[in-house]
Amino acid sequence: MLRLRPLFIRVRDRLAARLAERPIVRPWALATPILVLLVTLPLLRPLRHPDPREVSDQEAARLATVQALVEQHTFAIDRTSFSLPATSAVRVNGQTFSDQPRMLAWLLAGPYWVMHRLGLTFDTNPVLTPYLLTVLGIALPVALACGLIYRMGRLFELSRPMRACLAMVVAFGSGLVSYSTVINAHASAAALLIAATACLVHVTIAKRPSHNASWLMLAGLCAAMAAAIDHAAIVFTVALMPVILAIRWSPGMRVAGVLLYLLGAAPAVALHGTLTVPLTGDLLAAQLHPELDRPSVAAVEVFDERARLAAASAGPAAVESSTAALVASLVADEEPAQPLAWYERLGRTVVQVLKGLFGAHGVFTHFPVMVFAILGIAAVMHRHWLASTKTLAVVTVAGSLTIVVGCAARHVHWATAMFAARWFIPFLPLLLFWSGAWLRRRHHPATWTVAAVALVFSITVTVLGATQPFPRDGYEDYTPAGALARLVQPPAPVTGPMLAGG
Repeated sequence: MLRLRPLFIRVRDRLAARLAERPIVRPWALATPILVLLVTLPLLRPLRHPDPREVSDQEAARLATVQALVEQHTFAIDRTSFSLPATSAVRVNGQTFSDQPRMLAWLLAGPYWVMHRLGLTFDTNPVLTPYLLTVLGIALPVALACGLIYRMGRLFELSRPMRACLAMVVAFGSGLVSYSTVINAHASAAALLIAATACLVHVTIAKRPSHNASWLMLAGLCAAMAAAIDHAAIVFTVALMPVILAIRWSPGMRVAGVLLYLLGAAPAVALHGTLTVPLTGDLLAAQLHPELDRPSVAAVEVFDERARLAAASAGPAAVESSTAALVASLVADEEPAQPLAWYERLGRTVVQVLKGLFGAHGVFTHFPVMVFAILGIAAVMHRHWLASTKTLAVVTVAGSLTIVVGCAARHVHWATAMFAARWFIPFLPLLLFWSGAWLRRRHHPATWTVAAVALVFSITVTVLGATQPFPRDGYEDYTPAGALARLVQPPAPVTGPMLAGG
């Protein structure tokens, strides 16, 4: 016992010295995460829109899966408290399943299991239960990711106040906060991709190379989890590997770094396969298998629920005619009667890309501050930055364009994009992070004024979107205008049977 006392004293003195050098609480690091929570917690969907008839099919399907996993130990959602979703379900062997990737629902099942043991369920409290799941599964991870943006800002050698400003710009200027108020895969994938990138940035500037193996494995795990939650994120899961190959290491260490990255990704891939293969036979979610049977009400994506209920009260014939009219309205511009030539298909894809960038759901029409992210990347490419930093900037742009072009090639109907474009949320925060390279340089006062106006507009749009990013019927026109209209004059209550909930 006497021999352990000197050892205890040395450990205590060393910890005290380290704590004296590094304060436990960094106010600038916590500023943006706290601000994100202060904004999002009062705007969470279960609090602002508790009526289950206002829940989108995507969220209802995911919540139903969480309930089925905990209460019935199955992924089938036939016997849950939620009615079958109209656009996010498949029928396999006589049972109904959500067609979404299963990873997020599986992760949310853990907190719901604890709530269930404490007596808090979807049936006993249909508002507080999804509220807590939204906080734990979406809002809190987004807030923590914004804290990582602050740490990543060291890459640009910014002061602490400027790094906090950069984190605020990324959180509120990219639309990330808009999707932190509702359970969805895109904000979760964005937070995980930020975490993976933060790990790689830490490796490139770390002063202790002995810990690099752990950070590389953690980066692979986060990137693979993001891809399992939102399949579009696989673009970045693959694209981050060249960043490791560009670090100033020996060739052997670079290869070992990639192997460690893949080793970290392996558990997430294995878990995703275990959850997905029994339903689809491969690693792709059911939503990417058009050959699977769909419930009869899910033959088309119904966005105007009020019209459908009104038609239902008129009889089956009216339902059939309204459904046919809806099909025609949705596919009139998407599926030509005759096959198109290659140049016509290319032209249509280019038009879709332009819509994704500058249309009613476009990136730059909602978040013009993204222009300064492009300028920041240009600054990185024209300065003497590390090769790994330049590679990370290049793969960010390449991955972003790949997702935009992928959506255009599928000729998506933009009403399904919800607020702005939900498919772009995983990469927009990472892209806006590069505005830090522009932020560190000197500019003319007029340039700063333009940047401030673009930032204020982007923040306004983001906060508007946070009020209702996932409405049941989507957004057909310019989404900030639609969100403002819903905020000023909410739609009339839906009459008819409850669509979800107990």
